[in-house]
Amino acid sequence: MLKKIILVLAGIFLFFGGNLAQANVVINEVKLYPTEERFIELYNTDNKEVDLTNWYIQRKTLTGNSFGSLVSKTYLENKKINANGYFLISRNSMTNSDVVLSSLTLTESNTIQIKNSSGEVVGTICWGEINDCGTSIASNPVEGQSIQRDQNNLLILGNPTPGTQNYATSEIISDDTDSNTNDSDNSTNNSVVQTQNVTEIKPKITEIPKIKTKITAKTLAFRGIPIELKANTTVSSNEILLSGKYFWNFGDGDSREMKANDTTKLMHAFSYVGDYTIALEYYENYFSENPDASDKIFIKVIPTDISISKTGDEKDFFIEISNNTSYDADLSKWILVSETKSFILPKNTIIPLKKKIILSPKITNFSILDKNTLKLANPSGEIIFNYLYPITEPTKAIPKNTTPEISKKISTTSLTKSAEIIQNKVTPEKNSEKQMPALNLNANAIESDTEKAINFKYGMFGLFIFLALSGGTAYFIRSYHRKPKIKITGDDFEIIDE
Repeated sequence: MLKKIILVLAGIFLFFGGNLAQANVVINEVKLYPTEERFIELYNTDNKEVDLTNWYIQRKTLTGNSFGSLVSKTYLENKKINANGYFLISRNSMTNSDVVLSSLTLTESNTIQIKNSSGEVVGTICWGEINDCGTSIASNPVEGQSIQRDQNNLLILGNPTPGTQNYATSEIISDDTDSNTNDSDNSTNNSVVQTQNVTEIKPKITEIPKIKTKITAKTLAFRGIPIELKANTTVSSNEILLSGKYFWNFGDGDSREMKANDTTKLMHAFSYVGDYTIALEYYENYFSENPDASDKIFIKVIPTDISISKTGDEKDFFIEISNNTSYDADLSKWILVSETKSFILPKNTIIPLKKKIILSPKITNFSILDKNTLKLANPSGEIIFNYLYPITEPTKAIPKNTTPEISKKISTTSLTKSAEIIQNKVTPEKNSEKQMPALNLNANAIESDTEKAINFKYGMFGLFIFLALSGGTAYFIRSYHRKPKIKITGDDFEIIDE
């Protein structure tokens, strides 16, 4: 009977003793946000190395009914934790990483557990709104915080310490004394908790992520010439936000709403000279009524007072461009164009206020033959200045959607013809192969009037012929009916029989 009792006690001891020996790895620290810094830290409370082969970690969400795989056995194959050491599983490579798992997924209100090679749960950690954890529960961490164990084995939020001792932690040392040892300090065969290197906890004050939006644009614009506007929205970690929407107010009565991920260039042109305020609002939720961030800039719109002030002779046909405004003028991608050539000014071509620049023919390839058809156009293709016949208002020279590069290929012969028509009032040739473009409206108007005059002359001539023929016909008919009848001699005598 005594032998049976001894065997039963020995079995119980071996069963529970074996389990105690296995319960030597705990989940010591977890970080959720930012995602690229996510990690799980394991800690070996034993003074012996632990082989993690066939171990695995599972996760359950707040709404989940069961645990799913988080870190499979594959990633822990042949991995070991040193005695009283740390083991780091991270989403991206870190200084102390032992396993890098790019699919590591952790969210708010989760429970994760680690199981040994026998499938037994040896460590659990919970946070958020979990109510069935059965152990200490931490609050949901914000960005920059981690969930970690303190010296009382309770879960707190603090500054992350991946792969190293927590700010306030306890090292649990299992009693590994042999059963035959008579050491009175370990005679109970229970685990002893000792606190080592405990330091004061200094929780990090984590700010709520702040959203910022910023407008990028030139603050000086020419009247009628579109300027490019850009918006850049970030959070505290300088992460660029591409979701949500923008609302632009251009300050001139015009506005626009667009998605934050819209890559279309935003261009706007002011019709009148003056000072304008451009305001931008960012909404993280597309259907929100209150903006999450805003910004504004001030734009000064000035007259387009840029001219071709002088040209050279046939030996040195330079072109002088003058800035007649009271501000520095950026002529990036403006276009010099003649009947046969075009030249695009490179970006960052800036003329100081009331100053001039001189362009060499060696650069532009213009010659004296281009003098009479020389014009200056802005990047949108509007003629700003006609050297031979100065104009005061911009004239559209290039279709709206035509880029400056394409403008090189557009012939300006028709523009020259238009100028000749304006000055010399020459009637365009019929059936000319060069079609008059609808770009120089003044020239088209004159040409149209000339054609009407010609048609009027032909009409009058035709009417005159018609009236002449009609009159002649009428006269002939009337003359015919007026012919006197020929009387025969003797017709007026009567023969009387006696």
